[in-house]
Order: sequence, then C-alpha cells, then structure tokens
Amino acid sequence: MGITDLGKEIIRLRKQNSMTQNDLAQGVCTQAALSLIERGQTKPTLETIFFISLKLNKPISYFLQYLLDDNVEYINRTVSFIENLAIKQRFNDVHQLTQKELRPMENNNRTWFEQYLRWMNVISSYRLKRENYQMTVSLLKDLLKEEYFLINQKGFLHFKILNSLALIHGENDNLTSSLMYYNKALKSEFKEVTPSLLRQPEIYRLRILYNKAKTLYDLKKYQEALETVVQGIKESKENENISMLGNFYYYQGQCYEKMNGDCSSIKEAYRNAEFIYGFLGNDTYLNIVRELKKGYLENE
Repeated sequence: MGITDLGKEIIRLRKQNSMTQNDLAQGVCTQAALSLIERGQTKPTLETIFFISLKLNKPISYFLQYLLDDNVEYINRTVSFIENLAIKQRFNDVHQLTQKELRPMENNNRTWFEQYLRWMNVISSYRLKRENYQMTVSLLKDLLKEEYFLINQKGFLHFKILNSLALIHGENDNLTSSLMYYNKALKSEFKEVTPSLLRQPEIYRLRILYNKAKTLYDLKKYQEALETVVQGIKESKENENISMLGNFYYYQGQCYEKMNGDCSSIKEAYRNAEFIYGFLGNDTYLNIVRELKKGYLENE
C-alpha cells in the first residue's frame, strides 16, 4: 500500500539526514505517532506531512504522491511491464494498456502515474502513426507545463519527456530543435532523484550524450560532437557502464576522420569500438565497424 512505501521513504530520508526518530518527531508529532507512520500502520495528516517535508527538505508533493498513487505495488508492476513492452517495440500493446489505464482516471489532481501513462500513450500513438509529428510534439510539450513541474520530478519523468522531444525532432530532420532538447535534458539535475521506477538516470544520460553527439555530427559541428563524445566516454568510465561506450568510440573515430586527425588516433578509436562491440556480443555493430572501417582495423 501507499502508506507502507511512504513510511519506508521517510525512514530512508531520515537516516540519510542523520536524524533519529525523536529528532524528526520534535515539533511535528509524538515519537509514537511517527513510529506508526514509518511502519505504515497509519496515514499521516496533511499538516504532519507538511512539517515532515520541511524537516527532510523535500516538497510536500513528494510525499503526497505516495498517498495519491495509493496502489504503489500495482503501479510499479504496471510501469515495469510497459517499459519492457516499449523496449521490445510492442507499441500496440503499450497503446492499448495505457488507454485502458487512463480511461477511468479523473483529469483533475493528476498523479505521477497518470502523467507517466499519458507520456507513454503519446509515444505509442506516434510510433503507430496515429499521431503526426506536429501533434506529438504539441502533446509532449503539454506534459511539460509548469503545473506539472513537481509531478515530473518524480522518476526523472521531466528528463524522459525532453529526451522524447529531442528524438522525435531528430527523426523529422529538425536537428536544431533536437539539439536544443538534448541540451535541456543534459542540464537536468539528477543528484536528488530517489531510486526510480524507471531505469537509472545515468544510463539515460549516456544515451542523451550519444544522441547529442550524433546530432552535432549530422550538423557538421565536428569539434562539438567530439567534445560530447569525450564527455560520454568519461562518464561511461565513471559510472562503470559500457552500454554506450562502443558507440562513443565509433563516433570519436568518425569525428577524427572529418577533422583530418592523426591516423593513429582514428585507428585507436575504431579498435576500441571493435573491442567493446565484441565484448558485448553486439554482432550487428561489430560487423558494421569491421565492414566500414576495415582500412583502419587491418594489421599493418
């Protein structure tokens, strides 16, 4: 239930702030009452949530989400299921599921779950060609309205919507707008984001950096593309995540080529890409780099 997860989150934040139960309860409620809240045995009043939010340095809406989305376990399962459908590009299933979930929901007092469903519904409609480019952009921008600012902070949904806008603009050859939204997404703050229902923000950030580099490359801004690639390589190593590393090295080689860089640097970049693709078992990309860049990969 929602109050159980709310209690767990209050405990987590309290410990994160090095506060005892007595410290947090002081001036808010009795320690016994706080203990019941943390165990998920009672629902706190709005006034209690307000004072807890002040002490834990979080907006009140952050805690209210646990009460508004009262079936947290169901929401977690549904979001995970939708994410897996999207990864498999089963957008017809995504569309049907989101339509079904949205149908009984009220338009007022929108919750995070409803906002998430609306986002995925727009994306699936676009992928199924039920909405055109212009309407899709308009619907996504509506989800970024100021009134939804706090809701969008949960699960770094704001970042995801910006990423969607960037991708869709890029797919429709509006590279300038695409680059603008990639830059907006990369400026998003992730440090205060709590463990998310979605994937880790660092992984999405690597994807954004890669897509931004590709966009800059297509705009023939090779120096900026190279700088973005280098940043992506750096952050991949810092996060110990190599999922995008092969792509970064490949575009590093591409940039060096366009900039008439040193041949040894170009070779090193493509060989690094080849190694990463091989290590990950990504045969599609491995074959591409070996076919297109065999002149740099052949032994001297």
